[in-house]
Amino acid sequence: MATHPAKKRPRSPAAPPSEAPAMPLHALLEGLPDAFFMVDADWRFTYVSPRMAELLDSCGGHGDDLRRACPTLLELRRHLRFEQPATEQPTVRFEHGWPDRDLCFDVRARPVDGGLLVHCRDITGERRARDELRRTGEVFRAILEGTTDAVYTKDLEGRYQMMNSAGAKALGLKVEDVVGHTDAELFPPEVARANAANDREIFAFGRTVTYEDSQPGVEGQRVWLSTKGVLRDTEGKVFGLFGISRDITQRKWAEEEARRHAEFQEQLMGIVSHDIRSPLGAIMNWSRVLSASGTAEEAQQTSKRIATAAVRIERLTRLLLDFTRTRLVGGVAIEPRGMDLKDLALKVAHEFGVAFPQRTVEVEHKGNTQGTWDPDRLGQVASNLVENALKYSPPDTPVRLAVRGLRNKVVLEVHNAGRPIPDNLLPHLFEPFRRGPSTARTLKMSYGLGLYIVREIVQAHGGTIEVSSGELEGTAFTVTLPRRSMPTKPPMTPQPPPGMPSP
Repeated sequence: MATHPAKKRPRSPAAPPSEAPAMPLHALLEGLPDAFFMVDADWRFTYVSPRMAELLDSCGGHGDDLRRACPTLLELRRHLRFEQPATEQPTVRFEHGWPDRDLCFDVRARPVDGGLLVHCRDITGERRARDELRRTGEVFRAILEGTTDAVYTKDLEGRYQMMNSAGAKALGLKVEDVVGHTDAELFPPEVARANAANDREIFAFGRTVTYEDSQPGVEGQRVWLSTKGVLRDTEGKVFGLFGISRDITQRKWAEEEARRHAEFQEQLMGIVSHDIRSPLGAIMNWSRVLSASGTAEEAQQTSKRIATAAVRIERLTRLLLDFTRTRLVGGVAIEPRGMDLKDLALKVAHEFGVAFPQRTVEVEHKGNTQGTWDPDRLGQVASNLVENALKYSPPDTPVRLAVRGLRNKVVLEVHNAGRPIPDNLLPHLFEPFRRGPSTARTLKMSYGLGLYIVREIVQAHGGTIEVSSGELEGTAFTVTLPRRSMPTKPPMTPQPPPGMPSP
């Protein structure tokens, strides 16, 4: 009731026995905590319960016209037609907050014999609980829509009953496209089967489980940290499950990258402490021998040994520098310019002929072998492949360096005879620190980096490298290059490990 009349009248006593409701009904109404009042067809109070009289506070009593004494009572005018008899009013139900008392009533008005009965049930506690639930629901919805985790619920048949926006977005869908559907309708068969197996485990054991799994997402394969558990009603009966999934792809990538860096540092320290120390010690020892040499011939031989050790250090340092660049900045930078691959092959063959006069490096040439490449980098490729061929071939057999031009590609092939590469090594041949078959001649110089650097340089040119090896045909490394390679600069951020999406 929004206002009260300015002049208060003395509260009338309850209806006299002759006009009060029948005794059983009267006793019932008097015993209830709810508020009641009745009016006749002319809207005059015929009964006011004690609780209603307390609320009216002498505003109206028996025999008063409700329309004059309390025109704003319960805002009845909004729901009833005061200009018509009370007996002709419709049955209505509405909620009304009582002014200045922090109360709320469920108001029901319905016609009865000779008038209208108005029943006011106090629902203040229910209203507060409902408002609190609404506020809690709003907070819950704000959390659901504010989190970047996927949050969802499923029923016993595996249909999504709720999915927040973050979860739907991770699938590249809208919330309404997910709700009401099963995993089999949303995911590839193998993913749907894995999810169904996890759900069955949750229902079977009735416990909350946290696990990692990999599933496709909008931006590629993603790694998720998922928590699933059962939903129970107030009686403890399971009616579904909930799930919370967090995308930990970046974290897993960072962990893998940290592991790779630690492994790289360990490998690097091993090479520096062992492989460089050996030729460095040789230089120091032969330097002392040189200082004590008696003849010019002895000095010349000692000088050659020192030069050989220095070349080993220089070569290893170059390999380590290239390896560090490829692993830490993600590739090899090239500076292409016009050149002829035939001239490069002849130059490399001549250099090895001088360094290994007892060995033969044959050069074969066919077609147009001109193109745009980085001559220094391709010189590295050819040198590493020829040196590798000399190491693993019999001393009395030649190494063949062939260059042939195709329509829009040029092929460089290095072939040697000898024992084939074992099948178990072929898939890992271009991985760093993977040594080839060990021999007495190759053990000290096989760092496992040469072929890795070769592959990185070839790929930087947009080319490919393949290897074939057999008992009869020998071993051949085949490099195929496009006629024109574009300049490249390696990215300045580390690259994700194989199988992981880019950040």
